[in-house]
Amino acid sequence: MKNNDTTFVCPHCGAKVKSTAKSCPHCGSDANTGWSEGAEFSDLDLPDYEEILENETKRKKQNPLIVGAAIIIIAAFAATMIL
Repeated sequence: MKNNDTTFVCPHCGAKVKSTAKSCPHCGSDANTGWSEGAEFSDLDLPDYEEILENETKRKKQNPLIVGAAIIIIAAFAATMIL
């Protein structure tokens, strides 16, 4: 039985691609869109994954003064609507 589990690196995004794949499962590039012998992605300035993850998961904290003021304004508006 022949082992087809060999992989190569996509020259566009750097993902591992099975050698039998017709296109990159991550970015979709293929031989028609730029795969070629000797193509490399090492010259690309790819961002650090950990840095992206950290920036995406940071939550901006709301200023408690602004939140409190908004609640007071909404409560005052609701009170005038009831009267």
